[in-house]
Amino acid sequence: MNYISLTGLSKHVLKELSAARVRTVEIRSPNNFFALLAAQPGDRIFLTDSSAPDIVPGTVGLIAVIRALQTITHRTVQSSQDYYEEREAQAARVQLQLMAVGRVRRITNFEPGTPLTLDVDEVRYCDAR
Repeated sequence: MNYISLTGLSKHVLKELSAARVRTVEIRSPNNFFALLAAQPGDRIFLTDSSAPDIVPGTVGLIAVIRALQTITHRTVQSSQDYYEEREAQAARVQLQLMAVGRVRRITNFEPGTPLTLDVDEVRYCDAR
């Protein structure tokens, strides 16, 4: 099945999602942020700790369903007598619910400016190798 992928997540986050089954994550990396813009609540996505260029057939990760998705803006203001600086950054908060463990079969889309899409097989305990 084809899934949009979030890559480079910390092992700590993946371990917490495996243990708690539901986890809210704030995504700030540009590639993952734009991938989430293409997703909606109810969609299934593939999560891995591997970076996008390192994903190959056989890469293992988690398959999760998006329960809630929200785009937020962080605003930072710094000033003194000599200057005034204001910065904004976009982030996405996504609540995920674990569905299964998955293994990449093949990469279906790795074009710049589009979400990384992978063909992923669910791994059941009897399929483990």
